[in-house]
Amino acid sequence: MQKVFVLQHEWGNPMGYLGELLEAHDIAYDVAEIEKDTLPDPSAYSAIIALGGSQHVYAVQEYPYLVQEKVWLHDIVAQNIPYLGICLGCQLLADAFGGLVRQHIMAEIGFFDVQLTPQGQQDPLFNGLPGYQKVFHWHEDTFDLPDGAVLLATSANTENQAFRYGRYAYGLQYHIELDNDTLNTWLYHPSMKESMITTLGIPAYQAIEQERKKQFPIYQQHTKMLFENFLRICNLIH
Repeated sequence: MQKVFVLQHEWGNPMGYLGELLEAHDIAYDVAEIEKDTLPDPSAYSAIIALGGSQHVYAVQEYPYLVQEKVWLHDIVAQNIPYLGICLGCQLLADAFGGLVRQHIMAEIGFFDVQLTPQGQQDPLFNGLPGYQKVFHWHEDTFDLPDGAVLLATSANTENQAFRYGRYAYGLQYHIELDNDTLNTWLYHPSMKESMITTLGIPAYQAIEQERKKQFPIYQQHTKMLFENFLRICNLIH
């Protein structure tokens, strides 16, 4: 049976909307937590999805399991297993193959548009998108592209927003997994709300709340398109 493996890096960043889409297509999946579970043999799966988290890739003494995860990424890419890395999952893919991950000069939080590069417009991951993607950001780090990687999406604030490494490994600096419950957690769980307001200030935080009704439907429409394209790349749907 074809199955997807989902790696969760912390409790507050679950698979959310991506789980809904997998279930809608009747695709089986396993979920594991990086701090508790053993990384599986990737060849047992048709695709790997690595979610986001607040961990910093370069803080390996604090998060030693990230070293093992980067070794695991080499196995995934060597076997041409489709991989979709989201935020932290993207930064780990970049770092594993020589792209420097570092603190950004700014924090990006909220709804943004990222522009597809000419290569992105031709990549099957972005089929059907209108030259840009509506995304949600929450990150303080950025990265350099590994040698040989192809830049697929960019923005004025952060040059490297999406890339492909090898045939089937994709990194997205932004979040595509938000459903309403996850966004509510990010906005209203006391610790996350405090973190967001400390970083942004109250006016910018309130702007995200106000933009939500208008932006979220477009965000999920674009997520659905991209994720179903990924499932087609994996030969999980047609």
